Formats: sequence, C-alpha cells, structure tokens
Amino acid sequence: MKRRALTLLAITAITLTAFTFTDGILKKLELSEKEAQEAIFGNFTSGNLYFPSTRAIKNYALGKREEAVIELGTYIRNYVQSPEFAQQYQQARLEAKPQGPAGGEELIKARIAEVEEDIKRAEEDLKKTTGDMRKLYELSLSQLKQELKALKDPKDPRHKDYLENIEGANEGNQDQYKMDAVEWEKNYPPTVKQLVKLRLQQFLTLTQDIDFNAKLIEKNGKKVFADPNLEAKDALWKRCFRAGPEAMKAARKFAQDWMASIK
Repeated sequence: MKRRALTLLAITAITLTAFTFTDGILKKLELSEKEAQEAIFGNFTSGNLYFPSTRAIKNYALGKREEAVIELGTYIRNYVQSPEFAQQYQQARLEAKPQGPAGGEELIKARIAEVEEDIKRAEEDLKKTTGDMRKLYELSLSQLKQELKALKDPKDPRHKDYLENIEGANEGNQDQYKMDAVEWEKNYPPTVKQLVKLRLQQFLTLTQDIDFNAKLIEKNGKKVFADPNLEAKDALWKRCFRAGPEAMKAARKFAQDWMASIK
C-alpha cells in the first residue's frame, strides 16, 4: 500500500462535508466546482470518502496541506449550509425512502394479474400436451380459474382463504420493509444539520486511532501493513492513513470545531 501525499480532499470533503463561495482552493487543486460538489454531496449522502484525484492534489507540498484542508473545509462547510444543498438532500432522502409493502387491495390486484397470466400460459401448454400430462394441465388450469373467480368476488366463500395466503406470503416483505426503514432513518436523518453531525462523528471515530508510524512492508509489488490487524482495516481508514498526519490533524481539528458549533 503506497503512502501517497494527497487525500486531504478525500478526508476533508468526505468527512467534513459542504461548501460554496470562492473557488480559490479548487483552482489550486485543479478541480471544477461541479465535480467537487458532486463528490461532496455523494460522500455526505453515502458516508463514503471518495474525492476526484488530480496531479495537483497528489503533489501538494508538505507544510501547506494544513492550510489547504482548512480552506477546503470552509468551502465544504459553506456549501453544505446552502439552500441548494438542503434542497438536493431532501430530494435524495425522499428518493431513498423504502416503499412500504402493498396493502390488501394491491396484493389482490397483483395476484389476479399473475393468475391471469398463468392461465394464459397453461391454456397454450394444454394445446401441446397429450395423455396423463394433459390431465395434470387440465387440473392445474381448473384450480387457477377457481382461484381467479374467488379473488374477483369478495362474496366467494374461498375469497378470504386466498387473501390470507397472499398476505402470509407477503409477511417477509413487511419484515424487510421494517429493516429497510430503520436503515433509512439512520443514514438519511431529517435535516442537513443532523446529517452533518452524523458524518462528522463517523469521521472522527474512524480516524481517532491512526498510527502514522505504522510499519509498511513490500508484498507482491505493493506496500502493506506489517501488522495484520492494520492491514485488515477497511479502505476508508487506509485512505485517511495515506493522507498523512499533517492533513489528518487539520481535518480532525476542523471537524471537531464544526461539530462543537452545531447546536
């Protein structure tokens, strides 16, 4: 795992989240406002730490990264606090909201459509079948027609039984919906302020124990951690490690100050 100088963006942008105003830092890093904002928004909504890579970012001079992180963090913070970001976030939150399981009438309509399609296929297959197999197709077709008749007529004595079968088969969908809804509430809080607090805390937790003096060794043509526990860390943690202590110290300080300002 090569230790490159560079993800001060990935760290600040993804972990700190937000921006809008002077594009001075973007020019220094050879980034367009559009690609920077898209990356920042995507990272805040997904909890990722991706950021566009440029030659300027990779070659940013040591001793100047703290200043770049602060400037970029300020840009990000202003963007995240803008009405444009809030509107885009609410739209993304709504689109990500899991759809509830179908109700009784919707389930019946869906099952009727399914049975009608099964009847159509069975009738086509019946024309091509002879002997004992034909009897099986005829029996299956008869049962499908009985079900269709019962589903379409609430007064049919078998209507309730068929409905209970449908609802029973749908219980798994309801359980999945409940789990999806919990995850949605967790990852898409109601307000941008809550989203920012969530991502800042995740970043601070992720980066609280980085040992920048950790030993690296050569393995299969690339640098990896000598400590298997560190090598087992996820890609986000390793990206923060590669950013280096200067950028990370500044990013964490910025995140802590931002977090403290959120009431």
